[in-house]
Amino acid sequence: MKNKYHYILLMTLILLISGIYTITYAESVEGYFPPQPKDTTVLVSKPSISMQLVLNNNEVKEIDMKLNGNPVSAKYDEKQQIVFYEPEKPLKSGQYKVDLNINLGEEKFIKETWKFNIGENAVEQLPNPSEEQKKVLNYSNRYRRLLGISEFKMNDSLNAAAMAHSNYMAVNKKFTHDEFANDKGFTGIQSYNRASVFGYTGSSVAENISSGSKDYKDAIDQLVDAPYHRLAWMNPYLLDLGYGVKDKYYTFDFGGKAILEDQMIVYPMENQTYVSISWDGNEIPNPLRFYNQTGAVGYPISLSYFSKKNIEKLTIEKVTLKNSKGSIVNSYINTPQKDDKLYDSIFIIPSKPLEKGEKYTVYVKGKVTFKDKKARNISKTWSFTTIKEEENKNEWMKKYIYTDVSGHWAQDYILDLSEKGILSAKENNLYQPEDKITRAEFTEFVVNALGINPKAHEGIFKDVKKDTNKAVYIEAAYRAGIIKGMGNGNFDPDRRIKREEIAVIVMKAYEKKGSNKKINQSLALTFADKEDISSWALKDVKRAYEIGIIKGRDTGKFAPKDFATRAEGAVLVKKLLEKIQ
Repeated sequence: MKNKYHYILLMTLILLISGIYTITYAESVEGYFPPQPKDTTVLVSKPSISMQLVLNNNEVKEIDMKLNGNPVSAKYDEKQQIVFYEPEKPLKSGQYKVDLNINLGEEKFIKETWKFNIGENAVEQLPNPSEEQKKVLNYSNRYRRLLGISEFKMNDSLNAAAMAHSNYMAVNKKFTHDEFANDKGFTGIQSYNRASVFGYTGSSVAENISSGSKDYKDAIDQLVDAPYHRLAWMNPYLLDLGYGVKDKYYTFDFGGKAILEDQMIVYPMENQTYVSISWDGNEIPNPLRFYNQTGAVGYPISLSYFSKKNIEKLTIEKVTLKNSKGSIVNSYINTPQKDDKLYDSIFIIPSKPLEKGEKYTVYVKGKVTFKDKKARNISKTWSFTTIKEEENKNEWMKKYIYTDVSGHWAQDYILDLSEKGILSAKENNLYQPEDKITRAEFTEFVVNALGINPKAHEGIFKDVKKDTNKAVYIEAAYRAGIIKGMGNGNFDPDRRIKREEIAVIVMKAYEKKGSNKKINQSLALTFADKEDISSWALKDVKRAYEIGIIKGRDTGKFAPKDFATRAEGAVLVKKLLEKIQ
């Protein structure tokens, strides 16, 4: 029954990717994307009014922008290749007209006029990323680190757009990219419109949606497995990420600007290990629609040529997939000539599941022709190795969780718990194991370890505001009786936590989930500094030492007033889990 349910769950994963807006230009001709925001009602009161401008061999001599007839100080950012103006003060609700004139010299001018509205409920500042959104960013970037391409950055506008769309799908019980104006929660017809509504300024927008996955990790893994949807995760130009979820409706919004050099990306990548042997074939559009194929096939292989120039056609001359013995593996080949959903990518889908623990080699030869009629020959040979056992799928991901724990004495503890979603990064892809751990950080780790589901912020502590780091975890721990405040209505979340404080929290957690076996209270502590342990912590220090969760220092001291490191916090949580399991 369990397998059948899982199959039905995967069948609900109907997936689509939105179009990506592009421009056409040659090497000596300027090019620009549609301006933003345009012909929409914006829900932020200080939107960035902008237009991406690719200069090539041109130069901006003068920019003249007017907002409702009043001159404003627009600038050109060469690095981002964007003309923009950001209001110093919030704009009042109503309609705005933008007149933009750009002088490129030598009698070259760009003139654009457009309108937009500021909504009555527009906010000055969007919410900061939630804890789950931060975790989604870190998990998504493991794929980017594997591929060696620039990592995603979390974008507040895309977060808001993704969250709004997940709410729309949940309230209307519709699994769709397009929203309908008469439905509750409508914010824009397509993903590009919704991103603009929340002030996004990138010129390219793509979207993945998922329904029925058990969590964000499951959703991301399945989207990367699905070849069409994989392309957004692999596109080096899509550098901004937004995420939202409501009632198992997941939305991932991607954005960026076409400003990077051309890159050819393959997946599975060169020398990748632990690659799945099969794929269930559930994706809309269905890449197998040409072949009358049903049931499981081999794991899809993709090759993409990402370019800031518009591609006229990608022509493939030869494709082979061979096993370690040199035998050809029968495969379905989707190219832009066959598949109207492709223009810069090809798919190689083995007709049957691959062999476990086998090395496969792929060869692709072809040519990319651009709109400016220039062409580039491509030739790529690479190999990957499949999993030996199904449970080892994505084992490679542990290596890419953090970039600063390799060789650390607590590496195994940190990676194991982080893979389970118990620990979180300090910043981006850094765990920072030797940093002192704060009361808020350790509380989050314990709440995750016990599987306690945080709720919406209630304001239990005076110094734990809605935007306080780890706020929902602190309140969850308080409701569960694991932590208390400082006695003055505060929690002091950012203060570094002392070792004796950790002992108290750990034992409260043990009492909630651990064994009912009575712990010996008559144990005599032998620490040289036992007299330094605070009276309120002494009982818990004894109990934690008795059951083997905490130890003393190598010096024979417990060091109760010392601050614990993030590495030590990981080890203590691991030992707590061992005892309660």
